[in-house]
Amino acid sequence: MDLSSRGSHCPSMGGDRDDRPDRRGYGEGWEALRRQTLRRDGYACQRCGADDRTLQAHHVIPRAAGGPDDLENLVTLCRPCHGVIHQRNRSFDDVRDEAPLFPTPDAPDPVARMREPNDQCCSRCGVERSDPTDLVAWLEPPAGPEEPECGHLTLCKPCAGFLAESDTGCTYDDLTGVGRLQIHELSTKRLDASVRPGLFAAPQVAIRRQPRTVRERVIDDTPLRFLWNVSPVRWALVGLVLYVLVVAALGVL
Repeated sequence: MDLSSRGSHCPSMGGDRDDRPDRRGYGEGWEALRRQTLRRDGYACQRCGADDRTLQAHHVIPRAAGGPDDLENLVTLCRPCHGVIHQRNRSFDDVRDEAPLFPTPDAPDPVARMREPNDQCCSRCGVERSDPTDLVAWLEPPAGPEEPECGHLTLCKPCAGFLAESDTGCTYDDLTGVGRLQIHELSTKRLDASVRPGLFAAPQVAIRRQPRTVRERVIDDTPLRFLWNVSPVRWALVGLVLYVLVVAALGVL
């Protein structure tokens, strides 16, 4: 079964390995289908791989959106990981933090998500990455004198490589991600890290990278970057420069 091209959200539902009946009213035949789903998935969560937690059947395409009650539209999740998918369902609030920060490398796309939506954004540059394989986490970063402690800071790979090779207290040993991290990949991508941290960068990672090119010195390291990153403004600036050049050329002629 290929779940890689399916949708994501669905209403939560119960069920676990001891085959206790689901009492949420999913209709005749649901109990047998739920058991078949768990059996097909080897009685293991398809996001984190856990086989020692309460397991539930998750609709890949939500029932509310017309998702059918069939085996191809169901995937097994442990209750904490089910809460990761259903961020707005408060019935999972007591267990969501027990889910791993990252999914396993072979998690199907519909459930291959970070534990919290905020974890999809780099704590340094602020860029959002929907693919967990593009992210790493700095575990147990030091807290500043006026900053609360935090368990981790999520980083894009370029920013992670830059920080690990800067004097920030972050080392490659402090980083984790989906599967085994490739230090060479992070080291290479560090050159793609933004010159300036984002406006809301965490203090531990709000470090400037030395610009290397003329564009980085003129735009990325100055307030012009705020204008340049807005597409209409960027094209307006390009048009203005071209206009000035044409006028100057005509004046010379």
